[in-house]
Amino acid sequence: MSTSRAARRVVAATAGVLSVVMFASSSSASPTCRSVDGRYREHDTSGAGCASPVGLCIAGDYQGDITGSFAGLATSITPTADTPASGVVLFTSDSSIDARIGKRSGTLTIKNAGAFRTVGEGSIVDVQTIVGGTGDFAGASGALRAEGTFTAGAGESRYRGTVCTA
Repeated sequence: MSTSRAARRVVAATAGVLSVVMFASSSSASPTCRSVDGRYREHDTSGAGCASPVGLCIAGDYQGDITGSFAGLATSITPTADTPASGVVLFTSDSSIDARIGKRSGTLTIKNAGAFRTVGEGSIVDVQTIVGGTGDFAGASGALRAEGTFTAGAGESRYRGTVCTA
């Protein structure tokens, strides 16, 4: 009988510890994620002040669930074995959006990776990974997917994705 009591005490103590751990885990701040959708326009700002290692800087404005201006610089432009046939090059870039989403505002810090067709209508696809921010977006995460066109130094794309905030 004392073994049964001891076993019940261990089970009760373990359940109590698990309850405390589960409550503490659920009460800690978990990110709040929001689906976003809209458009942005961009234009080439390359020139004397462009700090891009490959000589391409852009700026523009987001509209839709994210509103605000952005600036970015390409960090790589990489042709592939298929570029001569497809006209498509791969790119990476860093950008920031001075953003407002609902009642939140601040800067979103983005790492971009995508593909761009250098001929024809200038089709572009882009994954914009949110790696942080400032203001209400400090510690932000998430990702946007964008597709559109970029020709003659200007373009427009549609974005859709998720922005998560602490």
